[in-house]
Amino acid sequence: MKITRISIYQVDLPIKEGSYSWSTQSFSAFDSTVIAVETDEGITGYGETCPLGPSYLAAYPEGARTGIARIAPDLIGQDPTELDCINDRVDLLLNGPPYVKSAIDMACWDRLGKSVG
Repeated sequence: MKITRISIYQVDLPIKEGSYSWSTQSFSAFDSTVIAVETDEGITGYGETCPLGPSYLAAYPEGARTGIARIAPDLIGQDPTELDCINDRVDLLLNGPPYVKSAIDMACWDRLGKSVG
């Protein structure tokens, strides 16, 4: 089994209460990142990373998407069920940002869970 494609999506998550206030700012949605890890067996795993509001770190959502986009090509052809190997490879490709790595890890676990029912 091999990873054939990693897609990255920006998703606005509406806030159930209507808005979230942080200091003098207010938000009606969180800027979240969802990824899809597709495989040659037709099973897709999904992962997500989402900050606590855009004021937490303004570059966080875009940084997560940029980090995932930079390492995604080097994960094509890897076996997503070999979680230790995927995590080791991601660590070699990207020093730092665990929030970038977590979306990939979640997607691989999701894909593995789907394959075993």
